[in-house]
Amino acid sequence: MTLAIAGFARFPPELLVVLAAALLLWPPVHRLLLRLTAWCFEWGAFRTALALTRVLECLPLAAGMRSFLWREELYAHSALGHTTTAVAGARRLADHAKADSCLPCANCAINIFINAGLYLEALDIERGWQGPSNPPDPSAARAWALVRFNLVEAVYNLGSWEAASARLSNLEEVARGDAFLWNFFPIQRAWILAHTGRGENALGALAQVDWKRLPRLYRSEAHFALAASLLAVHRYEEARREARTGLKHARRVSSTRNGLFLLGRITVAAGHPEEALRFFEAGAAHRYQGQGGDGLLAWGDCLAELGRHDEAREAWRLVLTRDKQSGAASRAASRLRRHGQGSSNEGLRAAR
Repeated sequence: MTLAIAGFARFPPELLVVLAAALLLWPPVHRLLLRLTAWCFEWGAFRTALALTRVLECLPLAAGMRSFLWREELYAHSALGHTTTAVAGARRLADHAKADSCLPCANCAINIFINAGLYLEALDIERGWQGPSNPPDPSAARAWALVRFNLVEAVYNLGSWEAASARLSNLEEVARGDAFLWNFFPIQRAWILAHTGRGENALGALAQVDWKRLPRLYRSEAHFALAASLLAVHRYEEARREARTGLKHARRVSSTRNGLFLLGRITVAAGHPEEALRFFEAGAAHRYQGQGGDGLLAWGDCLAELGRHDEAREAWRLVLTRDKQSGAASRAASRLRRHGQGSSNEGLRAAR
């Protein structure tokens, strides 16, 4: 290192500063730094990706590059659990996407809204959108397919599983034309099948997945889909192993929290409600608190099964606070009406 630095000693410091500034003003350097930012995000190095976005914000980027940078910054915030910051940016991004017909920006806003439990806001982006031109530009057609594919999640989180299944089926042909999307298609289908009591069909769908081609960032979701499918056919030990494997692969904070809730659901189904509470409580106390209505609802049901009715009511109230747009919220409200409001529990209130 000393020898390397010594090689520059004959150059005036002012010249080195000028050269460094010139490099930072050079568009190919901007593209390189943007690729590095995206690579860091894809490998789960979200803090590094966010730090790079802050450096890039100071550079004179072209309009297209700045749009890409904005998306990467918001994705990093969302992955780290900075939900308020991510949602505020997603609202501005959604306005930009509608005004400029920018499908990648629309997709980013949709993902962030869904991750925050704002399913109606995600679906609102689609309203009035005409989609790509006909015949479509290939990149625009792919982006439009991703938008519609991701909105399937918004629909089933609202509690409309059959409507989500119909939406997904309508995308099957276009998904076949894209290797990336087609590899995720059976994972989404399996998740829906598992949650509508068709576990064997869900396992059959997952047999089509090429696991080696799954991006590192989303491997946990594939394992969780397999765990949910195994749970649906009462293969509890295998389901537990898959959920734990998913947790090991988890990179985003939302994935970790979702894995904890899934382990709770598996454990209570296996007949161990006291043990399941440990997972539910860890999930409820986790710093990521977007979505999660189904897990909180299951926590309340587990507590009710154990006769801890005040605590169960408090868990159901959390569904209404944290995932109020979800289908789970309407079920939680129904349970609260049926069981009465009752008294609150300080221990559960601390988990808010």
